[in-house]
Amino acid sequence: MKNGDQDNLRALFARFMPPGEAETAADEVRAADEMMQAYPVPQPRPEIVSGIKLQIGTQLSRRNEVSHPFYRFVGAAAAVILVALIGFLGRGPQTRPNLSHAALIPTAIWESDDLATDDPDIAYFASEIRQIETQMQSLEAGESENTGAKVLDEVEMELIRINMEFWKE
Repeated sequence: MKNGDQDNLRALFARFMPPGEAETAADEVRAADEMMQAYPVPQPRPEIVSGIKLQIGTQLSRRNEVSHPFYRFVGAAAAVILVALIGFLGRGPQTRPNLSHAALIPTAIWESDDLATDDPDIAYFASEIRQIETQMQSLEAGESENTGAKVLDEVEMELIRINMEFWKE
């Protein structure tokens, strides 16, 4: 190892180790470098090198060949399908000038003044509420045979349940 390289190696080891250990480590690297230079690696014979080059050339030329024409057909078909999908999905929404939008609620309900009789769901809930109101009035007046706080609470709970179902619809 050259003297400048040896100084650089000592400076590098000095960054990571105490100065005494850095000097020892640099000397060990220098001794290993001298040993490697004393026993050089043998060069391969020219016949072996040319054989390796021939094998590499054969393998690289095989990669460029298409093994079957079916692969070309599949590739072309995939390209056509891809272009068709892009063309079909890439279009924006088409406008239809003659299209009129349908109402979700029948016109008869909108034109009516009594929604409770026109809409069956509302009519059902309205009748349930009327029935509970009648039961509540009879309980409060004491006309019912089942007078008591428990019956009154049950009727109120049924009224609450019906109101909850009404808003779910």
